[in-house]
Amino acid sequence: MRRILMCCAAVLICLASAGCWNRTELNELGITIATGFDRNGDDWEMTYQVIVPSASGSSQGGGNSGSGSQPSVYVFTTRGKTIREAADLGYTENPRRLYFGHTDIMVMGKEAAEEGVEQILDLYFRNNDARETVLVAVTDGKASEILRKMVPPEKIPGTALADLLRKQNSFSSYFPITNVFQFGQKLASDAQTVGVPEIIVTEGNSKALESLDVNKSTSPPAKMKVERMGVFHKNRLVGYLNRHESYGIAWLTNHIKGSTISFSCPDTDAKTKDGTVRITGAKTKVTPVRAGDRYNMRVETEASGGLLMEYKCPVDLSKPEGINAIEKAVEEEILSAIETGWEASRKLGVDLPGFADIIHHKHPKAWKRLKKNWSEELTRIELDVRVKMKLQRPGLTKKSFGSLLNREQEQE
Repeated sequence: MRRILMCCAAVLICLASAGCWNRTELNELGITIATGFDRNGDDWEMTYQVIVPSASGSSQGGGNSGSGSQPSVYVFTTRGKTIREAADLGYTENPRRLYFGHTDIMVMGKEAAEEGVEQILDLYFRNNDARETVLVAVTDGKASEILRKMVPPEKIPGTALADLLRKQNSFSSYFPITNVFQFGQKLASDAQTVGVPEIIVTEGNSKALESLDVNKSTSPPAKMKVERMGVFHKNRLVGYLNRHESYGIAWLTNHIKGSTISFSCPDTDAKTKDGTVRITGAKTKVTPVRAGDRYNMRVETEASGGLLMEYKCPVDLSKPEGINAIEKAVEEEILSAIETGWEASRKLGVDLPGFADIIHHKHPKAWKRLKKNWSEELTRIELDVRVKMKLQRPGLTKKSFGSLLNREQEQE
């Protein structure tokens, strides 16, 4: 009987002591949607974009509530000798505990990127409250300036910036996106090089149409734009690639999700573009080929889902030779993009396509010899590019509208 009473007492004590003693209420959390890293001399500057729940909820409801004019986010910047010190100093001005589980994007300022990113990556890989799927971006100025700008018509700027990177990656593929895990993985690889999109602030339309409300304009005074690809080698920013060069690297590294390619008519000036094809998928395979004491790269690219969207060439697409001519023109454009991207990477002296990792994987013994002077070996690599494109949907009409007009004029 005594044992039974003791067991009952133990159960009652456990039930009485159970509970969420270390819980954190939702109204005590500051949900951080974007984070910025800047350097100011020897100090780190951390910028946080935190959601205002009341304003976000009212803005999506469609009604005119009292908090409708309140910004959906608030932004504040802290400063410290280390990143974590700067983060903890945020509690001197922020009443809520920062929660990073919903962070969409991380932006690095130019000074921080050029100084070195190893401390940033160490923070993300060491702490369990920082997600490794956060997208990475760089800016030519201060990250704090980027996070303080709104992105009309979206209410949450951080989410809008992340969506901007994802959308351009899916529909144009000019600038391949990279998350924190991929960023660290590529810097720690044999190539030790990675590219991330650069976000800039551009001036808006000074002659924008005015809305019915005289205090509002249909075009913002400033807007966000993905301008270039920032190239990181080892632990710091070393240069940039423009849109055309970055586009070539996207083809070379098998990062084309979908894209639109303009081409020239056969036997015309290459600078004049007379048609547009939509690519919905692509696959690139790179194979190292030994040439004496060095290696070249055989690049095999296949573009699929070809949809002819614009066309003003005189070539008749009802004939097989007409289709072949258009496919050939598009293949030349892809070939030119790949060569442009490779030359830009070689000019910077970095292995942006990741050829070192490919050789190491295929020929590990040869890599032991090559890695000692890889920077020199990189300049000796030549590309053997083979492109194959299939035009699957030429459209409803087999001739351009201009050809139809010319035929009617000849009959008259």
